[in-house]
Amino acid sequence: MSSSRIRILALSLFALSAFSAAQTKGTVSFGGLKNLELVNEFYDGGMGSLGSGPGPNYGLQFTATAQAIVSASQGGSGNFVNNPGRYPVMFFQTGQNVTVTATSGIETALWFYYSAIQPGAATVYSGANGTGTILASVMLTPNNSGCTTYKLCVWTPVGVPLSAPAGSIVFSGTADYLAIGTIHMGFPLPTAMSLASSLNPSVQGEPVTFTATVSATGTAPVGSVTFRANGKVIGVVPVVSGVASITLSSLKTGSVNITAQFAGAGFTTIAKSLSQVVN
Repeated sequence: MSSSRIRILALSLFALSAFSAAQTKGTVSFGGLKNLELVNEFYDGGMGSLGSGPGPNYGLQFTATAQAIVSASQGGSGNFVNNPGRYPVMFFQTGQNVTVTATSGIETALWFYYSAIQPGAATVYSGANGTGTILASVMLTPNNSGCTTYKLCVWTPVGVPLSAPAGSIVFSGTADYLAIGTIHMGFPLPTAMSLASSLNPSVQGEPVTFTATVSATGTAPVGSVTFRANGKVIGVVPVVSGVASITLSSLKTGSVNITAQFAGAGFTTIAKSLSQVVN
């Protein structure tokens, strides 16, 4: 191989490693944008349409219809309340969608909040500007009920674990009837777990079922739970409908430390433990 081709290959590998190291990681809150201000380059090293910014430079490119709006309860013109963090939210007054392109890609996971009166969707693509492979598609069903003064009062989280880097997200729906709240990018989805024993204390030889119940922000958890007794692995169980359980009848007498650890791609690893008394 010629020295020039070796240099080209080395440069290409450097570019790939730099892309991997520069994955987008941060939170888009739309804070700092004014009421009815177009997002424009606010999250790409530039300014919003009314001169706000620059915001955090995440290398995010929003299509021209993306607009921030402040709740009327905070002096803006938005017909919404209870939005996460009390920040402005994003919506579009014209067209059918807003596309957010992450020029450096997003790894691990992303999650956001939405409020809708008419049906919408969020579609995650591997490429820029809604191109490439569809990595995830989530229906954004109307979720508002019990609202009085403001038509949008309920905000639902949507979590998307990523099997490959995402290049763009398309939020689609009916103009003026869909709002997108805070967007978190590049972090594992927040996960919670509880661990329970079916019989505590128990008698030696009695079967005891240990149940781990797992939940995650905006989606069903996908992964497995590793169970340990006094530090020794006693089983690895996949999570099904948010639950993983194991039954044991061979526990020795005394106090046994039972630990359950959940792990799944795109989710926060979490562990819980309890003390099982065996008589």
